[in-house]
Amino acid sequence: MTRPRKERFEFDSIQFSTDSKTPVYQQLENQLRRAISSRTLLPGDRVPSSRNFAAAVGVSRNTVLAAYEQLISEGYLESVRGSGTRVAKMPPQAFEFDSATGPATPRFDAADCLSDLGHQFAAEAAWMPAANPNPKAFTPHLPAIGEFPLEVWNRFTNEQSRWSTKHLTLGDPQGYQPLRESIAQYMAVSRGFSCHADQVVITSGAQQAVTLISQLLLERNDTVWVEEPGNAPANRLLDVAGANVVPVPLDCEGIQLPHQSRRHTSPKLICVTPGGQWPMGMTMSLNRRLELIALAQRHQSWIVEDDYNSEFRYTGRPHPSLSGLDSSGRTIYMGTFSKMLFPAIRLAFLIVPPSLAKTFAYARFLQDRASPPVVQMVLHRFIESGNFVKHIRRMRSLYSERQTVLFEALQKHLGGVVEVEQPESGMHLVARGVTKAAEDKLISAAMRAKVEFHPVSMYSRSGDASGMILGFAAFDKTTIQRTVRRWAKEL
Repeated sequence: MTRPRKERFEFDSIQFSTDSKTPVYQQLENQLRRAISSRTLLPGDRVPSSRNFAAAVGVSRNTVLAAYEQLISEGYLESVRGSGTRVAKMPPQAFEFDSATGPATPRFDAADCLSDLGHQFAAEAAWMPAANPNPKAFTPHLPAIGEFPLEVWNRFTNEQSRWSTKHLTLGDPQGYQPLRESIAQYMAVSRGFSCHADQVVITSGAQQAVTLISQLLLERNDTVWVEEPGNAPANRLLDVAGANVVPVPLDCEGIQLPHQSRRHTSPKLICVTPGGQWPMGMTMSLNRRLELIALAQRHQSWIVEDDYNSEFRYTGRPHPSLSGLDSSGRTIYMGTFSKMLFPAIRLAFLIVPPSLAKTFAYARFLQDRASPPVVQMVLHRFIESGNFVKHIRRMRSLYSERQTVLFEALQKHLGGVVEVEQPESGMHLVARGVTKAAEDKLISAAMRAKVEFHPVSMYSRSGDASGMILGFAAFDKTTIQRTVRRWAKEL
C-alpha cells in the first residue's frame, strides 16, 4: 500500500489581480488548473483545506470553496472523506484547460534565445559526465575513495562544526589563512618550493583556477601553448576566454619546445603538466623544465604548472617543481585536492606571485565570494595532524601495486594486440592497439564487455590521437584482473 502524498502546495505561487474583470474565484480556478495541467501538482497531491487556503492567500473561505467545487466537478480535484481534497488520480489533460480558456499562448523554444557561446555549450553538453556513485573499471580520474580515512575526517568535521559566529561570517576570498599556511609548508617540504601563505589562493577546483588565470592574464587573441593531447576541459575555458590556443606535440620528455624561427607568435601563456603529462603519462625531464623556463623568460610568457598528481610517483625521486626552479617568478602553480583526497571536496589552490595574490582573491570574490569555511577548516586539521601525508604515502604504495597489476594483466591477456607502458607516476595507463585495426577491435570488445575507458582522442585538439585511458587507482586487484579477463574474452 502506497502512502498518500503529503501536502506540498506553495501558497506564494497564487497571485490575484484586482484590476482584472475575472472574478477572484475564477482566477483561483485558472491558476490551480494550470498547476495540475503542467504537473506542478501531481495526481494524489493534497491541496490545503479551504480554511487554511483562504487564510494564506487572503480571500474568503467561500471563494476557495467555489473554486474547489468547480474543479471537483471538472475532474481536476477529488474530495475524499477523512483525507481532504487532492488532485484527481486521472485529471483532464492539459489541452482541455487550454481550449477552455481561449487561444493558447504561443510557446517559444528557449534554446533559440541562447548566445553564440550558449549554442556551443548546448551542442557540447552531451559530453558532460553524469554523476555515478558506482563507477566501473577502468573509469579515469578517480582516486581510491574507498580507502579514504573517513573516521578521521568525520572526527575533524565534528570538531570543526561546533558552530560559532566564526562559521556564520563570509570567509576570506583568498582562502582560510591556516589552510594556506599548511599548503605553503607542504610545498616547501614536498616540492622544494619556498612560498608564503599570502601567495596561496584557494579555489573551488582546478577549473575555477584556470578561469581566474584566463580572466586576469589573457587578452582576446593572446596565444596560449597547450600540450597535444592535453587537458581538454581547461583548454575549452581558454577558448571561451578568446585565446588563440595552439596545440604543441609531445615527445618522451613532455611538451616539445619549438624554435623561435618556427613560431612567429610568442605565447602569452604555456600550460603544462610536468609531473605526469595528462593523458600520456610521461614525466618532463629536468633539462626540458629548464629549457621551458628559459623560453618563458625570453618570450616574457607565463607558465601554468598543473601539478595534479605528482604525489603519486612510483620510481625515483620527484623532479623539482617548475615553480621552485623558476627564479624569475613567471610560473603559476596549480594543485588540486580532488585527486589527492576525493572528488567531492572541490578544493584546489594556486600559488601566484605576491603582487598578484589580492587581484586573484578579488576575482574569486566576484565569482562566488569564497569556498565554504568549514571544509577548509577540516582540511587544515587533516593536514596539520599529519593524516594528509600519511594518506598520501599509503595511496602511493597502493596505486603503485594497482598500476603493476593492471600492466601485467594487460600484458598477459591482451599482449598480442595491445601496447602499454608503465609510467613513473599517475593514476592511469594508456593502452594502444599494435595496429589501427587491433585498436578498433580492442575498443569494440571493451564496449561489449562494459569496460569503461576514455579515448585519448577526447583530449586531442585534432581528435585523431590513438589510445585508451584506463584508470586503475579506484579499483582493487581482483576487480582489475577480472575486468581484463572479461575484456579479453570478448576480444
